[in-house]
Amino acid sequence: MLIRRLVVTALMRVAQNPAVQKKAGEVAGKALDAARPSLLRASRKAGELTRKAAKKISDDR
Repeated sequence: MLIRRLVVTALMRVAQNPAVQKKAGEVAGKALDAARPSLLRASRKAGELTRKAAKKISDDR
């Protein structure tokens, strides 16, 4: 428990460092750019499935 508290406290202090925040933002931006194509494909697929389900429900009525 003590070690966990020390680690969490240390991480909180590091997270308050502006240089670390800047680097974390850059890394997050790169991760988003890398994931964007997959996210767009998944979003498109979800939209298609939603439209098909809505059409099926309306056709059954």
